[in-house]
Amino acid sequence: MGCAFLYTAVALILLTWVGNLICRGIFHLSGLKDSIAHLSTPAHNAGRWIGVFERLILATGIIVHSWEILAAVIALKTVARFKDMDERNFAEYFLVGSLFSILWTMLVTSAWIAYDHNAGIDLRKHTEQWLGIQAGKG
Repeated sequence: MGCAFLYTAVALILLTWVGNLICRGIFHLSGLKDSIAHLSTPAHNAGRWIGVFERLILATGIIVHSWEILAAVIALKTVARFKDMDERNFAEYFLVGSLFSILWTMLVTSAWIAYDHNAGIDLRKHTEQWLGIQAGKG
């Protein structure tokens, strides 16, 4: 059980903290960070927290076979930033960040699930049983 805690903690750190670092690196390398520098930004780091929650919610959806969660997260983010999407630089920044979050979450969560299934406690199977989900029908 201690090993399950360890690899789950590693997956959560990869999803959250490492995900934020990589996303910021992509923005820096692509020049997107500089292209939105003229836009007003909140005093706090809301974007980082949004990214963390986004990836955690998406990972939960993947674990419980609920792809609707992916659509809901993207729809919610788009509605929240709809007016800002007229600014091309912001729209590109938004899309790169969102697509990175989706891809990163799918990669990390898939690796987490595969490792857990083959060498761990098979958390997904236990979650499916607890939620009453039949494998392959979610």
